[in-house]
Amino acid sequence: MELPKIKNENLPKELKEILGDGDAEFEAIVDPMDVLIDYLDPKQDQESRARVANMLLESRKKSHERLKEQRLGNPNA
Repeated sequence: MELPKIKNENLPKELKEILGDGDAEFEAIVDPMDVLIDYLDPKQDQESRARVANMLLESRKKSHERLKEQRLGNPNA
């Protein structure tokens, strides 16, 4: 993976003082071998997202039901 360089002549004065005559070079923050890019099937991805969304809605519904029961069961809550 090729990372960008900024030529010394295009750097602001403050960075030139730090870097001297060298260009600004960026280093990878992760090892490219650690990054997994896997092919996603758009249909399967959409189905997975819909399944997770439904699970979140069900969880929220159950949570609201529990809170409602707690409030009705204990008027001071």
